[in-house]
Amino acid sequence: MAMTRGAIRPSPAEAAPRGAKPTPGLPRGRRAGLSASLTLAAGLLALTAGPARAQYVTYGPFEVYPGQVFREGPGIRVLRDGLVLHPGIAAELGYDSNPLLASKSAHSGVLRLRAHVDLATLPPQRLDNTLPTVEFRVGAAIEYRQYFSTDYRVGNMAQVNAQSDAELTLFRGRPLSLRAWNQFLVTNDARNLEIASNQTFAPRIFDRLGLLGTYRPGLGPLEIGLAESFRVDHYVQTELERSRALSNDIQLYGQLRVLPETLVRLEVRSSYVSFYGSGSPLPPSAPLRVIAGAQSMLWRWLGASLYLGYGNSLHHNVPPPAMVQLIGNLGGVSYSGFVGGLEARLHLLSRMRLSAGYARDFFDSIYASYFVDDRLYVHYEHGLWRSLLVRAQFDTYFRGYGALVAPPTFGYRAYRNGVTARSDVLVALTAEATYRPLTFLEVGASYSVLDNETDFGFVDGTGTRNDAAFAKHVLLFKADLAY
Repeated sequence: MAMTRGAIRPSPAEAAPRGAKPTPGLPRGRRAGLSASLTLAAGLLALTAGPARAQYVTYGPFEVYPGQVFREGPGIRVLRDGLVLHPGIAAELGYDSNPLLASKSAHSGVLRLRAHVDLATLPPQRLDNTLPTVEFRVGAAIEYRQYFSTDYRVGNMAQVNAQSDAELTLFRGRPLSLRAWNQFLVTNDARNLEIASNQTFAPRIFDRLGLLGTYRPGLGPLEIGLAESFRVDHYVQTELERSRALSNDIQLYGQLRVLPETLVRLEVRSSYVSFYGSGSPLPPSAPLRVIAGAQSMLWRWLGASLYLGYGNSLHHNVPPPAMVQLIGNLGGVSYSGFVGGLEARLHLLSRMRLSAGYARDFFDSIYASYFVDDRLYVHYEHGLWRSLLVRAQFDTYFRGYGALVAPPTFGYRAYRNGVTARSDVLVALTAEATYRPLTFLEVGASYSVLDNETDFGFVDGTGTRNDAAFAKHVLLFKADLAY
């Protein structure tokens, strides 16, 4: 949910473009929520074909409630035209086939009302040809969510979610620049696509604070960046305290423009992840990634990115086998291997963007010491007529887990059929059409489907089986007044 301005984002989970949906990065949770959000960058190849632009081979996202928050309209000028106030309210009404992301779905109608406001400095396009020395943006939103279901697990449940964003940029476009941001969430949504099949929601408080400094000697072709961020994930329910976590991330990169439309990049990223909740079975880790890549416009209608590297989750203080906190391949507690990806971008029409690619990366998990994803995707966006915009995204994730956490951690007696390994295939499809009849009004409709195919499951104390596989469909109609 963080916002980005300028050419470089600091790290894979740090910031999304301004106006993007809230994405809690790598928060942790055991129980199913409404939606699954993964907005991670596999390697963060920020190599561009022009100044002040950034393109990435992205890891995600899948979002079952597509759309935008903090969408800007004309704005209200304040303080002698130095600042712009953007108030707004959005409404979405539709159907959710599986709010709990459970193997046995609970159909429900859903209503979302979101009030949002942000205060920002004037955008560069409304100034003269010079870039401002100081740019900042502060925004907040409150969302009321209501369900209408005959299933007792959901019923007529009402929820309130909140979010805020703050961003400060100093000396953008200068040899030395600085960017700081903070992102705060209070949400009932699930951590990500990992589901514990306990069939309930998971309230969570999330905050991420980050800082990025960049240096371009003489505003030449070389750029050096150093970023630092700190993340807190706090699940409110005491039974989920094992999933509470702290994370610190530091990144150093250098990129060089070797041709007008070709850049090369080298990046080193080191992290630290620790579950601070009482009784967490997962050992702390210090993930490390070293990645090199390049991006170029091969022809006017074809751009490409390629990045390759090595990653290791570097778990330490791993409990001995006698403690039975981890099961399965205890010799493979840490991930060690290839990370990377490639992407092709087609510009066949003036208002059409089409991209396809492959990405591989690993992430911390609530079920295991890590999970690794091989992702194939095709994304399409097209401005068909005036302000009529259509989007479609298709993603397939081939997911494998490391050493599994013992079933009693989640309140289960065993895993289905006594297995000690897990793998999933997730297929996600999102389609959306929006139209802006007025500068401050946008209307649209969206459809999303997420299908998780796996033979993995849980067995409770009575011998009842809860499968991890599920399917979810969401149909929404929306209106967004944003001035």
